[in-house]
Amino acid sequence: MNTKRPFVVVLAGGEGNRLAALTRALYGTDLPKQFAVLDGERSLLQSTIDRALAITSEDRILVVVTAHQEGIARVQLAPYPQVDLVIQPRNLDTAPGLLLPVARIVARGTDDRVVFLPSDHYVANPLPIERAIDLSAGAGLEDRITLIGVTPTSAETDYGWIARGSAIGRTGASRVDAFREKPTLELAHELREHGALWNTFISSTSVRLLWSLAHEYLPHHTAALERYALAIGSLEEEDALDTAYREMTPANFSHDLLARTSALAVIPVAGTGWTDWGSPSRVFASLSGTPGHDRLLERIGGDLALAG
Repeated sequence: MNTKRPFVVVLAGGEGNRLAALTRALYGTDLPKQFAVLDGERSLLQSTIDRALAITSEDRILVVVTAHQEGIARVQLAPYPQVDLVIQPRNLDTAPGLLLPVARIVARGTDDRVVFLPSDHYVANPLPIERAIDLSAGAGLEDRITLIGVTPTSAETDYGWIARGSAIGRTGASRVDAFREKPTLELAHELREHGALWNTFISSTSVRLLWSLAHEYLPHHTAALERYALAIGSLEEEDALDTAYREMTPANFSHDLLARTSALAVIPVAGTGWTDWGSPSRVFASLSGTPGHDRLLERIGGDLALAG
């Protein structure tokens, strides 16, 4: 068991457009799904923070949102006063959104591990993921970004897949051979037969390694954010952040960094009930047989067409 608590970055800057029909029916507006209460009494963002608290302390959690989401984010984070809310001036895709909170960790002068958790996914049973995150900090994986992949239960064409390579010693992890985004049904069947995993975008690595890879593959972004990191805590912090976002161009973390490095590993998990809740029908399907299903259906006025 790894006893060193990691930093956890909760990624909450998405717009949730694919679930807009459901959130509109629930709230009368296109509320990004991470801020919506879809099951139980807590939003997906709050549920993600609760999962983060199972592996770290509140003061080591950072939540990144985009500027126009700040108001609702602050309301939902009120029960977590020590969480660091990181505000992007604008959305420049996933690489700046992920590296910005890491820059704030770099500014603390630490080389601890950092875990990334998307805030808009549903996890019925988080324990296997918690165990995999703990394994990712073990011997043999220090110099890798370790991804958490879900053992597939179907030939899903809307998910990203991770093709696995050879095992990495006795770590429980494998090398990553390739990423396959939204494959055809035929390819999805083939990937499943060959042991590929659904990509959850949950990952774990050391701050040192991630920043080094960012220097290599996204040097202009890293330089801009390092200048911002030097200004954190000063009167120039806000201006430095605005300047960084004027200098940076959009970049995708998966395509522009992960797909270009061999310093990757993947750990499989099963029995989590994980889904990205990318459509209203998927929400209702994953809640089928639970009280949450009927409650959600009632909240949208029994609209069976929306439920799929």
